[in-house]
Amino acid sequence: MSSFVIYEQPLNERMRTFLRIEQLMYRLHKAMDGAEIWQSHFALSVLIELVNLVIRVDVKNDLMLELERQGANMARLQASDSVDSAHLQALIEQQRALSQQLHGMSGQLAQHLVRNELLGSLRQRLSIPGGTCDFDLPAYHYWLSRSPQWRHELLETWIEPFEKVLDAVTLILDLVRQSVDFVPVSAPRGFCQESLNVDAPNQLLRVRMPKDSEVFPEISAGKHRFTIRFFEQADIMSRPTQTEQTVAFELATCAL
Repeated sequence: MSSFVIYEQPLNERMRTFLRIEQLMYRLHKAMDGAEIWQSHFALSVLIELVNLVIRVDVKNDLMLELERQGANMARLQASDSVDSAHLQALIEQQRALSQQLHGMSGQLAQHLVRNELLGSLRQRLSIPGGTCDFDLPAYHYWLSRSPQWRHELLETWIEPFEKVLDAVTLILDLVRQSVDFVPVSAPRGFCQESLNVDAPNQLLRVRMPKDSEVFPEISAGKHRFTIRFFEQADIMSRPTQTEQTVAFELATCAL
């Protein structure tokens, strides 16, 4: 197990969406690993979050554009003698295959779930405290009473299009994260501000710290600069305050 914790800040809306998809799919898979009724309920709740996210943006188009952009950058690296050309070519082919897979998906990404009556009822009730009790949603209570295998197989069918999306998101984020190494940085009195190279395709800030650190970062970023403030919170019930100590951490400004 890693002894570090990493905090990430997206630098554009596309990266923000991809990170949210990655996180929601991780939670969804974890919930589907179990056979308990509460795990199926959590899986459906996360699935509805995912649906609400993807119906607001054209995720497929954003993914294909990003794969194409990254592929073009990769192709320019092929002329470099310091690059593993075989590995680079494999990545380019993987990007093309994922783009074709996305292109072959017909219609809106979540259209098969937007029209689902059970999920539609659940979407309306989740915002109400205790709104998914059996007397509110008897059809949902019946669904949860079915066998774990039956529930799991149906969930697998429902999330199948999102698995293809996750494949593309995973490759894109992996390449962005691996595009640069972490460098040591210090923040006097818990404050760090640096300029961004506006000519670079800045996409993601990553802050790495030891898990036993007694401070945590809050990151804000614009087009030209970013700011990191480190806070300490002796009591979880109290308001965090910016530390007066000099904080040593590692920073990666990912641009690909």
